[in-house]
Amino acid sequence: MADESGDARIGNRIKACMIEYDGSAVCVDPSLRILDLIGKKNTMMIIGIIGNRGERKNFNEILKDIPYSSSTIISRRLKELQANGLVEKVRENGRISYRLTDLGWSVREALQPLLKMMESMPVRS
Repeated sequence: MADESGDARIGNRIKACMIEYDGSAVCVDPSLRILDLIGKKNTMMIIGIIGNRGERKNFNEILKDIPYSSSTIISRRLKELQANGLVEKVRENGRISYRLTDLGWSVREALQPLLKMMESMPVRS
């Protein structure tokens, strides 16, 4: 009996994780780790700032460009972004900077239409 219940839950999870898109189904589960990270404070700002003008940014430049941010949060987010393969730390001539990986660029590009749409929405409290 327990096996049947477990099988049913697995089947329901498989159905629930799918979003129909462009004639096929896309599973949400593989995206949850990155979506969770993107939703954290300052993550999208960091991705945006590092990608602006395609340049590398050092820690202080990132910190300065995010109003009301703390060095602790920025440091934590950079580590999380590195651990998830969106940002890489570059050591060159004794200096450390950060740049987007190919995955980081892809995520940044994918976010732009969503952010553009949200920008035109009315603000609700």
